[in-house]
Amino acid sequence: MEPKSIHRFILIAQITLILIFIVIIAGSVVRATGSGMGCPDWPKCFGSWVPPTDVSQLPSNYKELYAGEHHAVAEFNALNTWTEYLNRLAGAILGVFVFIQLLLSIKIRKYDNRIFVMSALSFFMIGFQGWLGAKVVSSNLAPMKITIHMVMALLILAVAVAIIYRAKKLISVSSEKKAQPVIIQLSAIVFFFTIVQIMLGTQVREEVDVLLKNFDANFRGDIVENLGISFKVHRSFSIAIMLVNLFMIYKIVKSGATDTLKKLSKTLGLILIAELLAGIILNRFALPAALQPIHLLLACFAYALQFLIILKVVRK
Repeated sequence: MEPKSIHRFILIAQITLILIFIVIIAGSVVRATGSGMGCPDWPKCFGSWVPPTDVSQLPSNYKELYAGEHHAVAEFNALNTWTEYLNRLAGAILGVFVFIQLLLSIKIRKYDNRIFVMSALSFFMIGFQGWLGAKVVSSNLAPMKITIHMVMALLILAVAVAIIYRAKKLISVSSEKKAQPVIIQLSAIVFFFTIVQIMLGTQVREEVDVLLKNFDANFRGDIVENLGISFKVHRSFSIAIMLVNLFMIYKIVKSGATDTLKKLSKTLGLILIAELLAGIILNRFALPAALQPIHLLLACFAYALQFLIILKVVRK
């Protein structure tokens, strides 16, 4: 065993996981601020690797120059441009760390080849996600492409959690045993429910984007009342998700699970409570933009914890 190489790999994998969360929240900030087309071209931004800070730095015909097949270029807005640019920069940094993770996984593949396979998968998924991001821009933020973009982010997040979990198993002896069948079933159910809820949330976000284009800013408070069935299901489904999660947490705490698993479950409960409160505030106060990224980030935290719980309770 080469503990130093494994510890080094775990460190890079953990940094990669943190970067994935940063990229997710950066993307959410882009949507919440309407900065999705802040850079009308890809991978550069207004034809440069470092975008302009003022319209005077652009040619007079920049709207015609950077207009795409499916979109026109709006008036230059430095805040929107740099918000989108920083989102792309975070994605690029993530790509570098995923590549480093892949290289380091080669050295430890003799201990667990699946870590190498998952690291390679993560690398290719990040590449696909970058390509998909370019398609999202060229399509002028087509709703379906945005949804696929979110699905890929969730897959990347799950693989990252699994990589760290397996790597840590190489340097520690776990006392965990296979959990009770009811806990295994509940963990799978809550994980599936969370995926459905996040997808519903993505649909709601798309409806909000459409309404924001058609509503005057003075009538933003009326947007919630005009949202469709996706929002109503998303809002009501949150109660069912909370109840099933609390039941699973109760069963884990009352079982012979390890202290680590019990702490994970309790942390999940706190995150879900915060997520529910954030949803209530969004509903009651006309979807404040500052809270939208936090709402998504909490959902992704819950998703990652639920997947980790599944990995821990389903053991051979």
